[in-house]
Amino acid sequence: MQILSGHLSLVCSLDESGRSHISRQSFCAPFHISKPYQDEHALMVQVVNPTAGLFSGDSLQSEICVEHGARLHISTPSASRIHTMHSGRAELHQSFHVAEAAWLEYNPAALIPQKTGRYRQITRITLAAGAETFFIETLAPGRVARGECFEFSRIDWDLTLTYDHQLIAAERYHLSPSDDSLAALRYPFPSAWYASGYLITERIAPCHNCWEQIRKLNSPDVLLGASRLVKAGWSLRVVARDNLILQKTLSSLRKIFSETIPELRSGSRKL
Repeated sequence: MQILSGHLSLVCSLDESGRSHISRQSFCAPFHISKPYQDEHALMVQVVNPTAGLFSGDSLQSEICVEHGARLHISTPSASRIHTMHSGRAELHQSFHVAEAAWLEYNPAALIPQKTGRYRQITRITLAAGAETFFIETLAPGRVARGECFEFSRIDWDLTLTYDHQLIAAERYHLSPSDDSLAALRYPFPSAWYASGYLITERIAPCHNCWEQIRKLNSPDVLLGASRLVKAGWSLRVVARDNLILQKTLSSLRKIFSETIPELRSGSRKL
């Protein structure tokens, strides 16, 4: 089996007419990008993985930059799979740079870790003063339709978020069925689906009426929380009974925020 060492590099800029476009790009397998298209609110780009998923030894590098004033929405048309491994692990190192007055939405489909899969993800998000982002990632419990539920070996997560040269969020944790690291996640729902991310913007104040609407999204089937960061935004966490409920909640969350942030009215198409 061939080990992949893929890379993706994208730069989104404004052209002479003030429209967002991909000014520089470079990628190799397993990365591929769809043809970008402009909707009313942002430039839409789908990152496609045409291979079967990630296997032991695969190592990917991704760098996405949004320059001053540009608007970019990154999504994926299908889930990312971490395949069964007898040894080793797969890795993804990803970095995001958003300039002043620029906007990035990063909202890929779920990560699905299969039985005995091992995966490490390192994420660096760097925002200039006045930059904005809606950054959400989703973790599935496994191939639930096949009866797998939290049977992967280990997932390591390392994320740092800086705004105007100040560290405002950091995550360092691992998940493994061999210890108690999954206990809090599985307590409300044995086969929980999990989403985490950040909304960084100055357009929504702590007293904004959207927070009461978001509080009402909680139910016996989903738990949602938002915590104010030290600067410029909020961390967001969602735990749901299943994927359908999770996706419905994330759609409702985007809709509520989009009343103030038009960029969140952008939509993505399937290829």
